[in-house]
Amino acid sequence: MSDPYRAHASFVRPAWPLRDIWRVLIVVFLVDLLFELSPAVFTLLLPPWAAEAVYNGTTAFGTLAQFYSFGIVALGLIGLVHLLHRRGFWSLIGDRAAAWDGLKRVAWGVGLALLVIELLPPYTAPGELAEVRNIFSWALLVPLALLALLVQVGTEELFFRGYLQQQLACLSPSPWVWMVIPSTLFGLVHYWNGNGAADGVIWAVWAGFLGLGCADLTARTGNLGAAIGLHLVNNAFALLLYGVQGWPGSGLALFLYPYADPQMFDYALDTLLHPRMIVEGLTLLASVLVMWSAARIAIRR
Repeated sequence: MSDPYRAHASFVRPAWPLRDIWRVLIVVFLVDLLFELSPAVFTLLLPPWAAEAVYNGTTAFGTLAQFYSFGIVALGLIGLVHLLHRRGFWSLIGDRAAAWDGLKRVAWGVGLALLVIELLPPYTAPGELAEVRNIFSWALLVPLALLALLVQVGTEELFFRGYLQQQLACLSPSPWVWMVIPSTLFGLVHYWNGNGAADGVIWAVWAGFLGLGCADLTARTGNLGAAIGLHLVNNAFALLLYGVQGWPGSGLALFLYPYADPQMFDYALDTLLHPRMIVEGLTLLASVLVMWSAARIAIRR
């Protein structure tokens, strides 16, 4: 029986020379600090009105700027890897030609799968929407939005599926270490995307499984291309189609639902057993399974 992860060995090889755990801990600590500080650092370079827009993230400019600010983290990570591990940017990605090919294949495959799902019922009634943005203005922003999302998801993939997956694979050959640990951390940082404890748990579990899917694709292909493609299309559909008026990250959405006070969705942990929350969680996990399956078909591995 052939090893589905045989390409992973070549992906991990650049990390072997300097694989000390203390180096990894320093990089993780400093990158986490950069994730926390990058929005504030980015806004220091902007005039007050622009800084407020970035903080709120409810306009196209603010939302774009939030995602472009991830570039600060990416530059910091690349610098730290060069300083502490003596290796460069492409060592985190893998073979560049194969990565670009995998990104395109998976983006098309997952995009088509999500488009089919969007066209299936149930449909949103026009009366449920508060606003539909001008389609031409929105379309002009799409290339800028995709580039901003590429910066965001590229940064996250460089760190979680690139750096962490490679370094942990040097410490243990077990997928429970190099696949599960980075995916768990990826899920935990998404806990804060939720409104309240229950919503945060759903976000964390969903993101954890998305991370597992991306880790699997990375191990199968030996590069980050497929993982970036999956992550990019997922975020593009989430941010470019639907949003809630006045909520962070709504500045690029084509369809906007009426404003809802986030405190109304501040559910306690015991509401996780409510049927509505269970259905929501299972739906999100099913979407990850569909996207991962489409990505596997696209790369045929």
